[in-house]
Amino acid sequence: MKQRITLKIAGKETQHLVDAEREELIRRAADRINKEIDSIRFDFRDQGLSEVLSMILLSEETKLLELEARTNNETNTVLRRLEELDASLGEYLSR
Repeated sequence: MKQRITLKIAGKETQHLVDAEREELIRRAADRINKEIDSIRFDFRDQGLSEVLSMILLSEETKLLELEARTNNETNTVLRRLEELDASLGEYLSR
């Protein structure tokens, strides 16, 4: 079931229609974004909000790409191991 929630990110309130089971996750994500904004604004006081949000977006997208690469590597390793086990089992059963 969808519900409407209000989130405040970078001082601006916005309305969102979200699945009830994802509400807590979305609120936690908004909190993390606000903390990151505060952190970057502290370190780069002369940067505007647009630049701060660009830095956050670049950082998060980089983390996502790293996670995707790691997941792909782990998936390939598991598939390779399964193929090895399948071949071993096939050899064992053919005896």
